Amino acid sequence: MKHLNKIIFINSANIPYAEISVDGNVHFTGTQGVGKSTVLRALLFFYNADKHRLGIQQGQKTFDEFYFRQSNSHILYEVMRDNGTYTILVSRYQGRASWRFIDAPYQRKWLIGEDKQVLSDWVKIRERIGKQVAVSARIDSGVMFRDIIFGNTRDHKYTRYALVQSAHYQNIPRSIQNVFLNTKLDADFVKTTIIQSMTDEDLPIDLQTYRRLVTDFEREYDEIDCWFRQTRDGNYPVRQQALKIAEQGRKIVALDQQLLDVWHRLNHAVAESEQQIPLLEAEEAELKTSIGKERTKEKELADEYGKERDARNQELGAKKNKLKEIAQTRKEFEAMGIEKKLALARREEAIKLEAAEKQMLLDDLLKTHASIEEKYKIARGKLENAHQAFENAQKESYYKKQAAQQTERKRLEEERTKSRNRLTEAFNDWRHESDERLETLSAEQHRADSAWRELRQWHPRAEDIKQVREQLQQLAMAEKENAAQKNAVKSQTDRITAQYEAKEAELRQASSREQERLEERRDQVRGQIAKIDGLLAHLEGSLYQWLCTNAEGWESTIGKVVDEERILYAEGLDPQRDTASDSFFGVKLNLDKIDSVHHTPDEYREEKKALEEEVRKINRQLSQLPIELQDEISKLGKKYASEIKPLRDQATLLRVEEDQIPVKRQNLENNLHKLEMEEQELIKKEEEVRQRAFNEALLKVQEEKDRREKMEAKNKKELKELDTAFNRSAKALDHDLRAFEEEQAAEASIRHKEFAKQKAQLDEQQKAELAGKGVDVSLLAQYRKALEGLRALLEKIEAERPEVIRYRYAEQNLFAKEPEIKKSIKDTEQQLAMMRQRYEDKRTRMERKRQELEERQKAVGKNLTHRREGLKQYHQIVENEHLVPDGFLSDDKATTNSLDCQQLLSQLRGTVNQKRESIDKLKDAVVGFNRNFKPQNAFHFNTMPVTDHDYLQIAADLQDFMDNNKIEEFRRRTSEHYKDILGRISTEIGALMKRRSDVDRVIQDINRDFVEKNFAGVIKSIELRANESSDKLMRLLMSIHDYTVENEFSIGELNLFSGDNRDEVNRKVVDYLKSLAHQLLNEPNRPKVSLGDAFRLQFRVKENDNDTLWVERINNVGSDGTDILVKAMVNIMLINVFKKKAAKKSGDFIVHCMMDEIGRLHPNNIKGILQFANSRNIYLINSSPTSYNPYDYRYTYLLSKQGVKTRVEKLLKRLN
Repeated sequence: MKHLNKIIFINSANIPYAEISVDGNVHFTGTQGVGKSTVLRALLFFYNADKHRLGIQQGQKTFDEFYFRQSNSHILYEVMRDNGTYTILVSRYQGRASWRFIDAPYQRKWLIGEDKQVLSDWVKIRERIGKQVAVSARIDSGVMFRDIIFGNTRDHKYTRYALVQSAHYQNIPRSIQNVFLNTKLDADFVKTTIIQSMTDEDLPIDLQTYRRLVTDFEREYDEIDCWFRQTRDGNYPVRQQALKIAEQGRKIVALDQQLLDVWHRLNHAVAESEQQIPLLEAEEAELKTSIGKERTKEKELADEYGKERDARNQELGAKKNKLKEIAQTRKEFEAMGIEKKLALARREEAIKLEAAEKQMLLDDLLKTHASIEEKYKIARGKLENAHQAFENAQKESYYKKQAAQQTERKRLEEERTKSRNRLTEAFNDWRHESDERLETLSAEQHRADSAWRELRQWHPRAEDIKQVREQLQQLAMAEKENAAQKNAVKSQTDRITAQYEAKEAELRQASSREQERLEERRDQVRGQIAKIDGLLAHLEGSLYQWLCTNAEGWESTIGKVVDEERILYAEGLDPQRDTASDSFFGVKLNLDKIDSVHHTPDEYREEKKALEEEVRKINRQLSQLPIELQDEISKLGKKYASEIKPLRDQATLLRVEEDQIPVKRQNLENNLHKLEMEEQELIKKEEEVRQRAFNEALLKVQEEKDRREKMEAKNKKELKELDTAFNRSAKALDHDLRAFEEEQAAEASIRHKEFAKQKAQLDEQQKAELAGKGVDVSLLAQYRKALEGLRALLEKIEAERPEVIRYRYAEQNLFAKEPEIKKSIKDTEQQLAMMRQRYEDKRTRMERKRQELEERQKAVGKNLTHRREGLKQYHQIVENEHLVPDGFLSDDKATTNSLDCQQLLSQLRGTVNQKRESIDKLKDAVVGFNRNFKPQNAFHFNTMPVTDHDYLQIAADLQDFMDNNKIEEFRRRTSEHYKDILGRISTEIGALMKRRSDVDRVIQDINRDFVEKNFAGVIKSIELRANESSDKLMRLLMSIHDYTVENEFSIGELNLFSGDNRDEVNRKVVDYLKSLAHQLLNEPNRPKVSLGDAFRLQFRVKENDNDTLWVERINNVGSDGTDILVKAMVNIMLINVFKKKAAKKSGDFIVHCMMDEIGRLHPNNIKGILQFANSRNIYLINSSPTSYNPYDYRYTYLLSKQGVKTRVEKLLKRLN
C-alpha cells in the first residue's frame, strides 16, 4: 500500500544527518526544544508543501532559512508504492526549496561522499544517482508538487509518483495540517477543521461588501421613494421642490445671461465714455476759450459803445445845457420885460419921426417969433445943456456904476456858469453813467422779466422725461412682445409636450399590450407546469408505474388509448395482470393505426423544464419590459427634451423679463415722477431765482431811478443854490445900482425940479412974451409936451438899447440856434437810441451766442461729469464692490447700444440684486429640499453646498435629473441593484448552504465511520450533528435566501417603488433589506460570515455510563486523557472520511496524523487509538518529553542536543 516510508535530514534544521522511518506509528521523545516539532513540520511539509502553514510563528526563521540554510541542506522523502520505491529530494535553489522526484529507493551515496562531505552541486549529485535512474525536472511550486503526490496532474510522466488519483484531494492535506496545528477540541474547532479540510479557504461572505451595499439601503430607499410619495391632494412635494429649484436655477442662469448682456453693453458704454471724455474735455476747453473770447468781445463792444455813447451823451449834455442856457436867458429877458423894450425899440424911428414932425410944427409955430424963441431957446439950451450935463454926468456915473456892476455880474455869471457847468458836467457824467446803468439794469430787468416769462416754456428735464416716457413706451411694447413670445413659446411647448405625451402613451400602451400578452402566456405555461406537477405528483403508485414494471410493451397497446390525466397517472386503480386475453375490457381493438400519445415522466420533466425556462424567459421579458419602456421613454424624453430645453430656457428668460417689467416700470415711473418733481423743483427754484433776479433788477432800476431823482433834485438844488447865490449877488448889485439910481434920482429930482422950475420960468416968460406977441400958447404947450413925451421915449429907448442889443445878439446867436440845437438833440438822441439798439442787437447776438456756448459748455460739462461719474461708478463696482464675476473682467466683448454707464450700471445692480434675491430663494429652496436627503445620498446630491456655484450646480443637476428622468434610472438601477443584492445573497448563501450540505455529509460519514470501526474501550459512542444556527445575521441571510428562492419569479419583476409599496413581494423585500441594514449596523465590526456561522456543531459522547448529551464543548467527559482520546478519534475520523473519498478511484493508501498529546493517554487507550487509526490506514506520529509505552509504536526516536546540533537516535523498532 502506498505510503511515506522514510524521511531523511541532511544538514537540515540543525540535524547533520538522520534517517527516520515512518512506515508505522512513530513516537518522538526528547526534552523541550530539542527539535521534535521540527521533525513533525518536515513530515507535514510532505503533505501540504505549504511553507506558510507549518505552524512557524511570526518572528521565527522562515522555512527556507531554517531547513535550507546551506547550499548542501537537503530533506528527502522515501515513498513506497505498489511497484517499488521512489525518493523525493528537497534542496535549496536560489534560496528557496525545490523538489525533484528520483525513481529509486534512497541511497546515502547520492549526497554524501566517501569523505563524508555533503554534496550541493546538482550535476555531481545527478552523476552519483546514475543515468539509469529516472529523475524529474526541478519543481519550484508547492501546488504542482501536491498535484503530483495526490494524482491531480495531466503530465503522465508524473503519474508514477501519485499516492492516490484524485482531483479533489485538498481536504486530505488540509485535515492533516489542521489536526497538527490545532490543539483544542470544541465545536468551533471541529467545525473549523471540517470546513478548512473541505476547501483551501473558508470562502467567507464579505460583510463589508454587504454593509457597503445595504447599509444605506433604508436611506436610499426612502430617498428614491420620496420622489414617488404623494400628498392627499395628489402632489409630489419633493418633485415640486426640485422643480422650484430648477426653475430658480434657470432664472439665475437667465439673469446671468442678462448680466452678461448688460456687461457687454456696459463694455461698449465704458469704451465710448473713455473715448468721448478726452474729446469732451477738449471741447469743454475749446468752449471755455470761445466763451472767454465772446465775453471779451462783449466787453470790447460795451467799451466801444460806452465810449461812443459817452461822447454822444457829452455832446448831448452840452446841447441840452445850451438849451437850458437859452431858456435861462430867455427867462431873464422875459423877467426884464424884453418884449416891451423890443416893441419900444422897434418904434424908435417912428418916435424920432414923430418928434421931428412935432419939432417942425413947433418950429412953424415959433417962426414969426424966432428971436423970442431963439432967445428962450438959447436960454433953455443953456438950461438944458446944464441939465444935460448934469444928466450926462449922472449917466456917466451910472454907466460906470452899471459897468462895474455888469463886470461884477459877469464875473458872478461866469462863476455861476463855471460852477453850473461843473455841476452840470458832473451831473451829466453821473447821469450818463446812470443812464448806462439804468439801460443795463432795464435790460437786465427786461431779460429777467423775459426769463421769468420764459419759464412757462422752460422744461429743464424735458429730454430726460421724454427719454423715460419713451422707455415706458418701449417697456409697454416689450411687455406686449414678451406676452406674444410667451404665448408662442407656450404654444410650441404645448405642441411638443402633446406630441411627447402621445408618443409616451403609445409606448405605454404597446408595453401594456406586450405585458398582457406575456402574462397571459405565462399563466398558460404555469397552468401547463401545474398540470405536469399534478401528474408527476401521482406517479408513485400510479397505473403508469405499474405498467412499466409489470406490462412490457404496454406503450403499443393500452398506452395508445388510455387517458393520461384520468387513468394513466391516476392512483388507487389497483391494477392486476390478467393473461386471459389482450382485450380491453372484453373488447379487442386494432391499434396499429393509432399513434402512441402518452408521455413518460422524463418527457414530462423535460417539458416542465422547458416550460419553466419559458416562464423564466417570460419573467425576464416582463422584468425587461418596464426597463425597455423606461429606456424608450427616456430616449423619447431626451429627444423631446432637446426641443423643449431651448423653449423652456426661453420661457424662463421671458418670465424673468416679465418679472422685471413691473420693477422696471415702477423704477421708470418713479424716475419719471422724480424727474417731474425735480423739474418742478428746478422750475420753482429757477422761478424764485428769476423772480428774485427780476425783483432785484426792478429794485435796482427803481433804486437807480430814485438815485437819479435824488441826483437830479440835488443837481437842481445845487443849481438853484448857484442861481440863488447869483441872484442874491445880482440882487445886491441891482440893489446897489438901484440905490445909486435912487440917489441919482433924488439928486436928479432936485435938479429936475430946479430945471423944471427954471424951464417953467423960461417957458412962462417965453409964453408971456409970446402971448404978448400973439402966439397960441396952449398949442405951443401941447406941441412941446408931445415933443417932450417923444423925447422921453427916445431917451428910454436909448437907455434900454444895451439890453435890446444884448437880446438881439442873444436872439441871433442863441435863440435862433434853439431849433437847430433841439433838432440836433433829437438827432443825437435818435442816434443814441439807434446806437443803443445796434449795441443791444450786437450784444444780444453775442450774448445769445455766448449763452449757446455756455449752454453747450453746460451740456458738455454735464455729459463729461455724467460720463466721469459713470466711469467712477464702473471702477467702484469692478475694483471695490466686486458685483460681477471675475470672469467678466476678461470678457471685453462689446454690444452697441444707446444706454450710458449709469443706466447700464443701474440695470447691472438691479439684475445683481435680483440674482442675489433669486440665489437667496434658491438657497432656501435647496435647504428645504436637502432635508429629504443625507450627505451621502443615492443621487449624490450635494447636501452641504457652500458657494453660490454649489447651489447653482445643484439646480443644474436637478434640471438635468428631471429632464432625463434620471429618477427612473435610479429607481430601476436601485431596484436592479437590490435585486442583484438579493441574487448575490441568494447565490452566496446558496453556495454556503450547499457546502453546509457537504458538511452534513462529512458529519454523517464521521458518525458512520465511528460505528463501523470502533474499538472496545471507554468511549462507547461519539456522535456529531449540525444544528440550526443561532447567529441572527446568518439566520436573516438564510431567510432572505429562502424567500428569494421561493419568490424567484416575482423577484424577477422586482420594482421596490411600485404600487405605493402595496405589492407583498416588494414590501417583504424592503423589510428584509431594511432588517439586513439594521443588523449590519448593530454589528459594525463584524467583517464576514462564513460556513461556520451557518450551523452549530454539537457533540454527544458516551463514556461508559456518562452521556454528555448534545453540547458544543467537550469538557471533563471523563479524565483528561479521555478528552484527548475523543479529540484524537474525531481527528482520525475526519482524516479518514476525506481519505476514503479520495481512495475510491485508485485504491487505499496510508497517511500520517501528527498529534503531540497522545503520549498523555493511558497505555490501554494509546494502544486502542493506535489501532483505531491503523485500522483506517492512518499512522500516528506524536511526540512527548518521555516515552510511556514504547512498545505500542513501531518506531521510537530520541532527539537530543549536541551543542547546536540535533541528534536523532532510534531507540526501538517493533518488528510486527
